Amino acid sequence: MAKNSQLEERILLAAEELFMTNGFDATSTTDIAKRAGCNQALVHYYYRTKENLFHQIFTEKFQLILSYIQAESHENQTLSEALPIFIDSYFEMLSQNRKLPFFLIKELIINEERRQMMRKKMITDVGSLKYYAAWDQMVKAEIEKGAIRPIETMDLTLDVMSLIIFTFISLPLYSDLFNQNEDEIKDYLQRRKSEIKTLIINGLKSK
Repeated sequence: MAKNSQLEERILLAAEELFMTNGFDATSTTDIAKRAGCNQALVHYYYRTKENLFHQIFTEKFQLILSYIQAESHENQTLSEALPIFIDSYFEMLSQNRKLPFFLIKELIINEERRQMMRKKMITDVGSLKYYAAWDQMVKAEIEKGAIRPIETMDLTLDVMSLIIFTFISLPLYSDLFNQNEDEIKDYLQRRKSEIKTLIINGLKSK
């Protein structure tokens, strides 16, 4: 039985759909096998354990976030130029992966081992370190010029990411309460993106 078969991919996709919707604890290998259209023995054959399956999916999703964070080059850009590009890119990624923020945050909150894995990944990932160093240098340069108020780079990063992430975590509540269709949801996300840009950029202005 060859690795990387269509069945193996179906199992991985089924597991991703169930983990993203129900979480790790509420998903069984029986559920995964049923969704993939195979028996439970084949799930164990390809991936051994549910934890192995989850680890692969979790790592891929976390790497997806890192890749989008690092995607845009900020060389020769000012902070006011780079911030909208970053927000646009991050919003686009989450618009295509709307369950991702809740999935990652939930699993990170309840599982210390995954938090440590994420920390290790971030502090050993060359791209992440390089990106953050460039971001930090840009923020400090703008502060020195008096273009923005004094702020720690990590605080700015958390301000931006928390506003974006909460938009998507709260999206099911918003869409259900106001009975929004897909076009209305897309309009709402565009408004939130624009509002977040305004809030962040205006909040950085030097008084």
